[in-house]
Order: sequence, then structure tokens, then C-alpha cells
Amino acid sequence: MMPTEDEKTQILEAQMSNPDIPLGSAENFLLTLGSISDLEQRLRLWAFTLEYDTIESVGYCLLMRYC
Repeated sequence: MMPTEDEKTQILEAQMSNPDIPLGSAENFLLTLGSISDLEQRLRLWAFTLEYDTIESVGYCLLMRYC
């Protein structure tokens, strides 16, 4: 779940218009995610890394079975 630019803008505008009211945990979370550079690419790489061992094992088993 990545915040859109519109969501980030709305949260920041709400924060500036009501500085006495702290942001909720969901809003803080979205702002934190939004501050991470290249978030989508990082998440895709992380998912690939987590799945790599499984993909490699399946590929090896298929190779050995059909060789």
C-alpha cells in the first residue's frame, strides 16, 4: 500500500490547518511510506528476494525431472 500524491497532500494540508491535533497512526504511516524514495521498486525487489529461493528450487526440480 503506497500513498498517492493526493493522499500525502491531503494529510499535510490537514496537519497544517489543525496543528494542535496529532495525526493518527494510519496518517503517520502513510507519510512515512511516502517519504521513502523509490518505494515501489524497493518493495518489488524485496518480494523477488523472498521468492527467489522457491523459484530456484522449483526450476532446479523441473530441470532434473525432464533432463
